[in-house]
Amino acid sequence: MAAADPTIVSTDPTIVEAMEALKKHWQTISNTHRSPPVGILRAILLDATMQAARVDDAIAVAFVNTARNALAHAPVADEADIWRTAVSEIENKVDARAEAEWATPETISVKPLKYVPPNSKAVDYEVARVDQIKLRAKIVSASGPYGGGNQNRYWVHNSPQQWGEDFAERMAPAIAEAVDAVTSQLAPPSVDIKSPLSALATAVSTHVSDALNRFSAATAGLQRRTNLLWWKEAMYSPSAHESYQNLPIFEAAALMALDLHEQVPTYSPASVSALLRQTIQALPVGEGGQGASRREFATLVQSAISSTYMEPFRALAAAYTLVPEGRGPLLSLIGNPREAKAIEPENLRDYVGVDASKAMSPSEWGTHLFRELQAARATSPTNRAEKK
Repeated sequence: MAAADPTIVSTDPTIVEAMEALKKHWQTISNTHRSPPVGILRAILLDATMQAARVDDAIAVAFVNTARNALAHAPVADEADIWRTAVSEIENKVDARAEAEWATPETISVKPLKYVPPNSKAVDYEVARVDQIKLRAKIVSASGPYGGGNQNRYWVHNSPQQWGEDFAERMAPAIAEAVDAVTSQLAPPSVDIKSPLSALATAVSTHVSDALNRFSAATAGLQRRTNLLWWKEAMYSPSAHESYQNLPIFEAAALMALDLHEQVPTYSPASVSALLRQTIQALPVGEGGQGASRREFATLVQSAISSTYMEPFRALAAAYTLVPEGRGPLLSLIGNPREAKAIEPENLRDYVGVDASKAMSPSEWGTHLFRELQAARATSPTNRAEKK
């Protein structure tokens, strides 16, 4: 903000800090310049900010949003080409990242299921066989009165009926015992299926979770755009819990900026600001149309720090910014009403870079606040700590 304003005072804290940094490299500067060379210091600040924005996307977001606001109220006609080139470079960088995060791919690729089945283990076993020697001995015993053990008491030619009964009585157990001995060896060995099934279930669960995450990431941009269109058509404020059309138009524009800021991520394309502008312009205005509702900047600031409708906005502004000291964001005034009330209208430009008499439309006011919110979130200590 200091770099963007040729009228910035040499006592501004940012200019003073830049001067101290310059003295470390140019120790004799006081011999050359009796007062701080504001033009040189502004160039140094711009170059430093550009270098930081090239390597830090969060700073790039803050630079673009802040520059768009600051340049709209700064007399930089002689430097227009320099600023146009600088803003264009960084804005293209931000838009490239934002479009990548907001885009919906034509296809969604999912990695193959990662599962390796366990190796089959060979089970050693012996083929069950009938002990023919024992079975033969029992058959011999069962067929006549010869043989050891459980022999038949009759001969077939002398007592055929008795022999047959005795033979069956002795032969049935002999065969049953032989068969039972074989079948008892056919019991299958125990197999552990719990571990393989658990591994398979885990692999399938991980695969499905990965697929759903990829689907959610791929459709996040589409869902975000859909939500924004719903918000634009509904004209309802989540922060105020009522329709924007029921609110004073400038408070409605400010709360639109707040609600849109809460819906979109830090990295958002420039088209989001255009959506906000069109949505604000769709609000009903009094007689005379949109142009008749312009207000002076000083009046808007005082309303922002005192209106009950602006309480949610003030709370977020206080969380994002510190007490105003020298040139800084408008949010620092809105978030610190006590300090803001002590600032005279003629000193507003020294603090926020905008003349107190500057007239703004509701769409200009809302867009200005939205850009400040985006820039503040991008560089807030909490946000940057989370990104690290």
